[in-house]
This record gives sequence, structure tokens and C-alpha cells, in this order.
Amino acid sequence: MTTRPTTSIPDAAPAENRRIAALRQAAQDKHKQAVQRAEAGIRQLVKAGEEINFRAVARAAGVSLDFLYTHTDLRKRIETLRGQQRADHRPLRQDPSADDGTVIHSLTEALRRERAARRKHVQDLERRLAAAHGELLRLCRRLQELGIQP
Repeated sequence: MTTRPTTSIPDAAPAENRRIAALRQAAQDKHKQAVQRAEAGIRQLVKAGEEINFRAVARAAGVSLDFLYTHTDLRKRIETLRGQQRADHRPLRQDPSADDGTVIHSLTEALRRERAARRKHVQDLERRLAAAHGELLRLCRRLQELGIQP
């Protein structure tokens, strides 16, 4: 009768603990790098004089919106900078009214009309294509009934 060597559970525990510690350290490093990227993104936007908001910072830093919202220090900093920008001399853009006759308004209306016409044209083409596909299917079935392979 042969005896099988038993694996020592205490020997496996330190290796597992090292792996867990390494994963925790990697997660912490990843978090720190994301914070550094977010801070660099904020600095970049401020330096460029661009609008500070969560989406702009997330895009500049390559981090998620969720990360910025859940990281309280970054969230407060973004909200503070955003509030300062709004309080500065920058007036908010006003949409042109329907009767002001500006070039922008005229072009915007022309673009809306063109898009609506294109959308209607595409819908008509899609309807006609579906009808053609239906006709092809009907003809293929008729050929099969006659014993002819299409």
C-alpha cells in the first residue's frame, strides 16, 4: 500500500496571501495613477482656459465619470472650478430667438429642414427596398415551386 504525500495547507496560505497582497497593491497603484491623470487633466483644462466640467475632465484624463463623482476630493475640486468659471466674466451663451433673424438661426433652420427632407427620403428608400426584397423572395419561392434553382 502506497501512501500519498499530503499537501501542507500552511505552505499554500503564504503564497495565496502574497498574491492577494500583490493584487491589492496593483489596485492601489492603478487608483493612484487615475487620480494623477485626473489632476493632470484638470490642470491641462485650466491652463488651456477650457470649460471645467466632469465630462471634460474625464475625457482629458482618460478616467470614467463614475470615478470622478465617487472620488470626493476630485469632485469638490471640479465643482469649485466649474463654479468659479461661471462666476467669471464669461457670459452664458443665449440661444437665438425664433424671430431675431440672425445668420446662425437661419442656417440652423435650413439645416433642420434639410435633415428632415433627408430623413424622409431615407425612409422612402428603406420602404422601397423592403418591397423589392419581398418581391425577390416571392419570385424565388415561385422558381422553387417550378423546380428551378435560382
